[in-house]
Amino acid sequence: VVNGEPDPRIMDNRSSSTRSTSLESDELIETVWRTNVGVEVTRNTYAFANRRHDNYIIHEYIFTNSGNVDKSSAIELKNQNLTGVYFGFWRTFIPSGEIGHEQMGGEHDEWCHYYGNKPGDELRGLWYVYDGDNQRKSFDDTGDPSEVTGELLATQYPAFGVIHADVGHDDETDDTSQPATVNYWTEQQVHSHTKGDPEQTLYADLSSGIQSSGSDEAGYSDPWDPEIRRPQLLMSFGPYDIPYKQDVRIVIYEAVGSISRSEAIDKGRQWLSGGLSDTEKNDIVKSGKDSLFIGARNAEWTWTNGIDAVPDGPESPHLHLNAGPGKVELEWYYGNYGTHDVEPPNPDFDTGIYDFSGYRVYRAQESYLNEYQMIFECGGNSGVPVTNVLTDRNVARGINYYYYVVAFDDGTQNSSDIYPGYPTESSHFSNRNWQYGAAPFQGAKTKMDSIYVVPNPFHAQGLVYGGTIQEDFNIEPDIGSREEDRLSFVGLPAKAKIRIFTAHGDLAATLDHPDPFNARSVPESADEMWFQITDSWQTIKSGIYFYHIEGWDFQDNYLGTATGKFVVIR
Repeated sequence: VVNGEPDPRIMDNRSSSTRSTSLESDELIETVWRTNVGVEVTRNTYAFANRRHDNYIIHEYIFTNSGNVDKSSAIELKNQNLTGVYFGFWRTFIPSGEIGHEQMGGEHDEWCHYYGNKPGDELRGLWYVYDGDNQRKSFDDTGDPSEVTGELLATQYPAFGVIHADVGHDDETDDTSQPATVNYWTEQQVHSHTKGDPEQTLYADLSSGIQSSGSDEAGYSDPWDPEIRRPQLLMSFGPYDIPYKQDVRIVIYEAVGSISRSEAIDKGRQWLSGGLSDTEKNDIVKSGKDSLFIGARNAEWTWTNGIDAVPDGPESPHLHLNAGPGKVELEWYYGNYGTHDVEPPNPDFDTGIYDFSGYRVYRAQESYLNEYQMIFECGGNSGVPVTNVLTDRNVARGINYYYYVVAFDDGTQNSSDIYPGYPTESSHFSNRNWQYGAAPFQGAKTKMDSIYVVPNPFHAQGLVYGGTIQEDFNIEPDIGSREEDRLSFVGLPAKAKIRIFTAHGDLAATLDHPDPFNARSVPESADEMWFQITDSWQTIKSGIYFYHIEGWDFQDNYLGTATGKFVVIR
């Protein structure tokens, strides 16, 4: 809850979703579909909140020869036996597809690599993709550095790998000779049903037996080459003979690794200023593969030892945030507000032994997608007694802050984990505010003589974080706001009517302070945000703008007017 407003949870609200305390993983999604050859597919997807297991998800596929081709209960292909069956898995990955890829013009300059089919490879099998230099610019654009700030926008190593493939319908032993085919094509070369390619051609692709190592070892000079551009990745398993009512199980996983965003920003700025060479920049980007491989090994470990081998942290507490003048007050608890427990009421889920140790508070600025830093710890070895309240005064007026609070255990019940004895935290997703930022404010003024606009002048490249415009980033549908377009009227009284005019005298927008329809508008504050959207839902253009503000105090006494101007440069 942020300033009294319940923050929506990022949860699945489909009617078929249920909450359960008996799941082996923190989230399980079961998907079932049927095919026109009578194979029924059940996919169980497992995801984890444990920090050492949260960069991968596991997909367990069970292919059953049910003879059913549709949603009806009738068996259309009863008693059929399938022979020579192949199952293919396709993936298309684009590092930083939402940010870097779009800003760099959709280059599709990715290399792909398969790890696991050579002597000495330590993983079962892993396809991964990473950004390369398309050699079409005046600089090495590996990692997609922003030309404005240098921030490395495409540092991710997205991947999918294999964990298990049955030897056959009657033997659930892992067949380490699988996948039978490992290959890649460009988007234009790949065959598919949607393109109208015949099934014989698709079958030939899956059964070819090719064991590719990827485009980065194929002798091409750059990933822009049309023969390898935008690789479509394939792993195929087979051939399987599946009698009627028998099944085959294949388990794959998806994972991603990367350097942190703060490192991407800091190293990118150094590179832009000449403090890092292209080689040093590229080596930093490549180091993101290390975290991918850690996640891949953890995925293999989890399947080998059992989904429930990943330890669960304590229960997540409820979190209340209240932004005030120069501070954000936090309180977390269990149970109903007012009659709450300071500590988790229940023991360790796996062992039944109470192992709660303390709390940690994490914080990010301006967006819940930015990097979080721990700002407080109590209990454990911190030397600070366990508490459930914190006043964060290391804040600035007008900045949106995002928090989450985790409970952590003492590690004594985590003997089965890949990191035995290491304390485990509760989910860092459960109580994270994401739609409503907690924005400290200055108290409302009693006069009209200190009102002004910041930043003034507003410049499109003087943005909130890193200086990179994100067209589709951090949009809040309820108020149509974009952080990079934020202006603030400061020094306001308790109540105000703000009118904004163009240089021609046209009324562009009228703002109420506070605005009951805007969750970002804070009562009793001296600030009101505006995101340069007119009353007709248009973004204003470059120019000089004038404002006229009427004000009232808390008792609705009229305080007079104030006028001024500001400049927008786009």
